[in-house]
Amino acid sequence: MRRTILAALAVGLVAGAGAASSSASASHASSHLTLYSVAAREQFVNNEDDRARGKGNNPFGNYKDVTAATKEAGNGPFAGDEAIFNFQVYGESGLKHPVGSATFVCQYDLNKNAFCDAVYRVAGGTLIGAGEFNFNAAHFELAITGGTGKYRDASGQLQASPSADKAQRLAFVLH
Repeated sequence: MRRTILAALAVGLVAGAGAASSSASASHASSHLTLYSVAAREQFVNNEDDRARGKGNNPFGNYKDVTAATKEAGNGPFAGDEAIFNFQVYGESGLKHPVGSATFVCQYDLNKNAFCDAVYRVAGGTLIGAGEFNFNAAHFELAITGGTGKYRDASGQLQASPSADKAQRLAFVLH
């Protein structure tokens, strides 16, 4: 009788572990979503005047700024500049039927790199992401960190790449 009880417990443990493993793998299943976006509007904030105002007359005391050993060449964006981008989002590469919109709020640091917070508003909810990439990058990635509606517990990544008609192909992998 003791062997029967031990055998039943062992079978129960193996079955329970299998069910837990099955549910764990189901919770890590990925879904893929492909959208396309086209820039609709952009607002650029050049903070150069703030940098000039801060030299020598600021709340932290007057100081003499040291001249940089090298000068920045070319056009911005420069560190401290900001940009807001609005996009129209489409469900197919033909860009015929809008399915939502997106907004990026970017703050630039050195070498024309920007850290951007992104919000994609599409049917069923909102996807929220963030990441850093170069101003001139054709391809970039963002981490998807959450959302609302059916994307409430979303996490994953977005890979953006060029598409036809000045659009970007957005490949979401969500967990």
